Amino acid sequence: ALGEVMVLADSGQTNQAMTIAQSLVNKAPKNPAYHLALEYVYQSTHSPYDALREADRAFTMAPENAAAIRKYILALQHAGLSGPALRLVQTHPTLLNAAELRRLQGDYAAELTRMADISTREEKEQFAIADRALALYDQLIPAWQAQGLDAHDDLIRARIDRLSALHARMRMKDIVNEYEALRAQGVVVPNYALSDVASAYLYLRQPDAARNLYQKLVDANKNDSAGKQVKDETGLFYSSMESESYGDANRLMQTMRPRQPTWVYINGQPEPVPNELKLTVEKTAAMGLYDANDTEGAQQRLAQMVKQAPANIGLRTSLASVDRGRDQPRRAERELKMAETLAPRNLDVESEQGLTALSLQEWRQAEQLSRDTLARNPQDAGAKRLARDWEVHNKAELRVSGYRDVASNSPVAGNGDFGIDTVLYSAPIDYNWRVFGGGGYASGNFDEGKANYRWVRTGVEWRGRDATVEAEASTNSYGFGVKPGVRLSGTYDLNDHWQIGGSGEILARSTPLRALKNDISSNRMSAFARWRQNEQREWIIGVSASHFTDGNNRYELNLNGRERLYSAPRVKLDLEMNVSASSNSKQDTPYFNPRSDLTVLPTLNLTHVLYQHYDTQLEQKVMLGAGTYSERGFGTGAIGSIGYGLSYRSNKVFEIGATVTAISRPYDGVRERDIQFVLNMTYRF
Repeated sequence: ALGEVMVLADSGQTNQAMTIAQSLVNKAPKNPAYHLALEYVYQSTHSPYDALREADRAFTMAPENAAAIRKYILALQHAGLSGPALRLVQTHPTLLNAAELRRLQGDYAAELTRMADISTREEKEQFAIADRALALYDQLIPAWQAQGLDAHDDLIRARIDRLSALHARMRMKDIVNEYEALRAQGVVVPNYALSDVASAYLYLRQPDAARNLYQKLVDANKNDSAGKQVKDETGLFYSSMESESYGDANRLMQTMRPRQPTWVYINGQPEPVPNELKLTVEKTAAMGLYDANDTEGAQQRLAQMVKQAPANIGLRTSLASVDRGRDQPRRAERELKMAETLAPRNLDVESEQGLTALSLQEWRQAEQLSRDTLARNPQDAGAKRLARDWEVHNKAELRVSGYRDVASNSPVAGNGDFGIDTVLYSAPIDYNWRVFGGGGYASGNFDEGKANYRWVRTGVEWRGRDATVEAEASTNSYGFGVKPGVRLSGTYDLNDHWQIGGSGEILARSTPLRALKNDISSNRMSAFARWRQNEQREWIIGVSASHFTDGNNRYELNLNGRERLYSAPRVKLDLEMNVSASSNSKQDTPYFNPRSDLTVLPTLNLTHVLYQHYDTQLEQKVMLGAGTYSERGFGTGAIGSIGYGLSYRSNKVFEIGATVTAISRPYDGVRERDIQFVLNMTYRF
């Protein structure tokens, strides 16, 4: 009868086999052999839990029976309980052959790997499970390598499954190395493991390699679950964005969004529930707008989503990131505080809070958050970004600026004028303080001879939330001995939009070079107010008063503004407006000193990114301006300017830019032409 049941099951006649096996169990419910026969039929019908029930009954009835123990071990394995099965094998090591034992060990390692992907309360718990899986793989793989061809298939399976364990432990470089080693050996890595490999490439800032793998997965996952499809498509979207294939990313998003309904029905529930995948796709689309320079669209879309789902931590964190990127750190801080009340230990919230603290000059808070996030998960992308920004903040900073006129004969700058200024800031001291020192040189040729000006300066800077203050002392030499100078300046942020500031100088470095040539210096006081809606709109009004040692008093008013006209992923077009007016109380001076004048100069600035790879960027800028200059007693004349610049930034520590500008404008009714080269460099070390 037992043989008949098994033959029927093996031949596909499972219904008849089930009837006979069940009747045997009903007639003799305490016979373990009949329960094992019924277990055999259940295994044939791919019912592992029913099979486990029967194997468990047989094992309970005959705990010393080798056949019952063996069947129970295999039933546990088929039901996904490889851990208990492996523990039972350890007390009965002869019941499985070598191939069966390898498969069971591989199943247990894979089970640990799957568990490592499940979210836990703390990162260290998740990492502990992943470490257990990796420790097991580190034992199994060398042992199976030593077994040669017999263990080849199990060895390859273990190496492929190990990729997911490495991903759970955030060992992305090891994933890529192992994947490339498998490919070099001719192993075809299955699609289920390629998602982790593609994610590793993207994490390691190799978006082109990630994009190729994600594209392969998207093309092949038509029959996968909706969650798997969205995961792979989201990876493809981000890898396309980061490889600057904005058109492909946009087309992909246009196909992703309509496929996700807002509500879904779950079996057993009469009411629909919100579709989490819809939320994932919409958030991804919003952040894609931000990466493509549509910052306003991203902010509006995320704000609307937060309004509809106020308890969603991911949405609030993403909105705070966009707010911070739009120069609104206090608004970002408020969003993150609300997110913190919902999830006080959320790693993404803490990382974004740290970045926001840096923007707000909350140095101690930024340090504490960076330490905590690194301790919890040193491989997390947000924690690493915060740690890198904190590291850069704590570096010394060298600033160098210089100019050279290659064709000029203006009464202000002279002919062939040249200037350079260098200042070195120390690393932060006690969080808020930096000392600095530097010097510079300027020269120009005038009718009365060549002017030379040298200065050396040193001072201290204090930076805290909302405020920055600098105090400086200097020595100045311009042909009439060495004279001391003093400068005090500061700014204060009223909120995200308004900033005020001012400065006072004794022996101001902005004194015209020609005045210094004639032993005339000046003291200067200035104040300004800045309104900045966001990164696309800004206006500054400033006033200043200078008193020259020859008795002249100069008063100046400046209005500068910037309005974004156009944005694209690699192009920005801004309209900049400069309006300045001045008056002087004395006209009989050896330096250019109009009784009063007015300059109106609107300028179009086109910025184009030539190359960008994460923190490395090369961009060019074209500037075109046309306006008027009015001088009392000399009428009004046109001003025209054209310029071209290049700037390069690398790794958040080095930035250099060079600009050539040609300008034509009148001075005292006489048109002058000027071509000037300007160089600026910042290096942190």
